Amino acid sequence: MGDDERTPRRDATDRPTRSRDTRDTGRTRRRFIWLTGTAAMAGLAGCSGGGGGATETTTATATTTQSSGSTGGVPEAYATATSLDGTQRNPDSLSSQEAVSYQDEPKDGKQCSTCRYYIEDKNGDGVGACAIVAGEVAPEGYCVSYVEYEG
Repeated sequence: MGDDERTPRRDATDRPTRSRDTRDTGRTRRRFIWLTGTAAMAGLAGCSGGGGGATETTTATATTTQSSGSTGGVPEAYATATSLDGTQRNPDSLSSQEAVSYQDEPKDGKQCSTCRYYIEDKNGDGVGACAIVAGEVAPEGYCVSYVEYEG
């Protein structure tokens, strides 16, 4: 038996061809998988906010850097003031109110005026500031950086 009898020969028309559509489908598939993974990670990140009986922990992340010489969105009296626990406010390293989910109402009995980072009203307008968050904050406000003042 010769080689011709054992292995059937194919001509060029028998070869599978890869069309442009197949390559585009591959790219689309890769993009779909990437987008699905990204969406899943974003969804999981949103679910890590607590609940389910777990102990809630909070950390402050500096997400907004103010320009040098700025007061961080507060009157000058608050620019480098100290908080209830003695933390000095640094206008160049503050988190934005959006980044810490600041709200004007208390949450579960927690409010800014009982937080270690709260800077009390210094000009009689009824609002204060925070040593780690930009802008003015209401004494009855709340954010995820809340740490109870024990002093």
